[in-house]
Amino acid sequence: MIMVTGQVEHAPRKGIVKVQLIYRKGKIGESGDTTVEDASFRIQIPFFTQSRAPFLNRTIPPEKCDRKPETIVVSLIENDQVYDSISLKMDKDFKKVDPSAFALRSEILLHGPSGETQTR
Repeated sequence: MIMVTGQVEHAPRKGIVKVQLIYRKGKIGESGDTTVEDASFRIQIPFFTQSRAPFLNRTIPPEKCDRKPETIVVSLIENDQVYDSISLKMDKDFKKVDPSAFALRSEILLHGPSGETQTR
C-alpha cells in the first residue's frame, strides 16, 4: 500500500488528485484518484509485491515478493487539464510505516490555477 497525503493551493472547484505507480523500465502500474476536500487530499493505492498476480492452479513457481514501484507521479487535474504534477522516488520520498505500507516522509503541495476566481 502506498499512502499519499498533501495540500492544494488554489484548488480547482472540481479538482482531483491522480496517483500513478511506475515500476522498473517505465512499466505503468496501479493508479487511483481522489477529490480535493478543504484544500487537502489523502489517497491509498494498493499494489502487488509479486511480479505477476497469483494463479489459482499454482503451476508456476511463486516469485519473490519484493516488487515495488520506483516512481510515484501525483497530478492535480480538473476536466482533463493538468494544473500541477510531481514525480516522487520510492526510495527517497517514502518510508515504510508497517510491513505492508509506505507513506510519504512529508506532505506534498500541489498548485492549482492562480489568479482565477474560485467561486465559479
